[in-house]
Amino acid sequence: MCKTAYSIVVERSAKFAQSKGATLEVFYEGAGKEEDRSLVAYHRELKKAGMPFDNSSSAEYRALDAREFQSNLLGDPTRLTKKSPLIQIADLYLYPIVKAGYHDNYLPYDQLAQAGRIIDTLLEKDERPSRGVKYSCFELARKGERPSR
Repeated sequence: MCKTAYSIVVERSAKFAQSKGATLEVFYEGAGKEEDRSLVAYHRELKKAGMPFDNSSSAEYRALDAREFQSNLLGDPTRLTKKSPLIQIADLYLYPIVKAGYHDNYLPYDQLAQAGRIIDTLLEKDERPSRGVKYSCFELARKGERPSR
């Protein structure tokens, strides 16, 4: 996972946890020693310096700063293997979210959305750009056709 994707998903998850009065603990599926080290480094950098983007050009996203990451993220991320039920659940959510970005009426996504299990369905429309799923290259998402609610 690249630094940009990691930073965005962790920040948005931390914002959601914060809105519920909770803190965030990150678990990830191990990929390899170098990749695992990179994720831990990205995590530590968020807590040390905040988001790795220019504040002026990304102001609309209301990025968390280093202090907010320090108070909202518990420790370092924890590596898990494919054998973990938590990782299996994450995969069951991730695939439909990705697939729905380019496949209209994708039933697993629609079912998760209707059940209120996709974060975008829990947020007001104006909150989605800064707190919801970051669809950066999907045509349907750009048209605003996601999510179902």
